[in-house]
Amino acid sequence: MKSLASRTLRGAHLLACILLFGCASEIMREPVRFSPAAQSTESLMIVTQEIEVHPSGGYSRKIKKGSAWKYVGRVPQGRVYAIKDDVFMLEGKHMREANCVVGKDAMLTGFYLPVEQAFVAISPPVKLNVNLK
Repeated sequence: MKSLASRTLRGAHLLACILLFGCASEIMREPVRFSPAAQSTESLMIVTQEIEVHPSGGYSRKIKKGSAWKYVGRVPQGRVYAIKDDVFMLEGKHMREANCVVGKDAMLTGFYLPVEQAFVAISPPVKLNVNLK
């Protein structure tokens, strides 16, 4: 017969595992320097096919077909586009507003977090099917 102390210790281990693995993880991000677009720049990117992306340390997100994204500036990882007439959020331990970062050949390399002034990578980068206007 197991002792009360043994059962209590086992219960404590089980509770610790539930708490550890049941909580959302923090989105992995790195500080970046953002260079805003010139005021006269009015470039739009229209997504022509929905895609699902997986930010580092966060939950997967879908970028909707037909969503419009306005060019707002640059970070070292690429051009930054903010969703137009909507809000795009990344979710990990907290919800964060996010903008798409697009590199060469319309490859989505990650997201720029304007409040934190940080970059969140996706791995591997994903080809965006878009129309540029």
